[in-house]
Amino acid sequence: MEMTMSKVVVITGAATGLGRATALKLAKEQYHLVIVDFNEEEGIKTTELVKELGAEAMFVKADVSNEEDVKNYVTRAVETFGTINYFLNNAGIMVPFRLIHEYDVTEYDRIMNINVKGAFLGLKYVIPVMLENGGGTIVNTVSSNSFKPTAYNGIYAATKHAVIGLTKSIGQDYQSKQIFAVGVAPNNMKTNISANAAVTLNEEIGKAIYETTAPNIAATAEEVAEAMIFAMKNGQLLSGATINCAGGQIYN
Repeated sequence: MEMTMSKVVVITGAATGLGRATALKLAKEQYHLVIVDFNEEEGIKTTELVKELGAEAMFVKADVSNEEDVKNYVTRAVETFGTINYFLNNAGIMVPFRLIHEYDVTEYDRIMNINVKGAFLGLKYVIPVMLENGGGTIVNTVSSNSFKPTAYNGIYAATKHAVIGLTKSIGQDYQSKQIFAVGVAPNNMKTNISANAAVTLNEEIGKAIYETTAPNIAATAEEVAEAMIFAMKNGQLLSGATINCAGGQIYN
């Protein structure tokens, strides 16, 4: 049986939602956890919760779109626990539902910086640690919008298509170096992330979303966390692929 006592997991976006749910499940399996989030209050709370479950854990406040912040969380992880075995590249945001031409450039920049640049910066600084230490597994949180955009959600969909591109590229380019990457694609999930998008929700947008989205069952964060951990533990088998948590919504 694999000893997980010394395995180190860095989780971005771990203050709430899927990140927190995954951290809580991993805490029960004696991983060392590095909890990364911009939300300091909730990030510290997650860290306290996982410590109560017996895990060694630390919190690092970071804006994932800020290169110095990313360097810092990677450095702190290595200084504290010696390496990074698993990287759950999970931080992401949504912006209000709009048609593409209605988005302001500042909204575009914000979501691209967090969802795409933030994912890239994490990879840029975690991968060298894994190369030095014999490999590792990366789990990128993507989305059902990586396959089929929901209506009025084009910029978010573009960011999540981009992260699947990164996932496939790592699967292709790093397998000989024992670094593996798996995507996990939640569909509708009962967490706070969509609250940002819903501020513009009206009857027209709601109707368009309903008409363009096949029936599906919304997942809880705890259910999707199971897929995150499965992806983490089976990186070699799944590398370059995405686990599609579609809840019955089938994509062509």
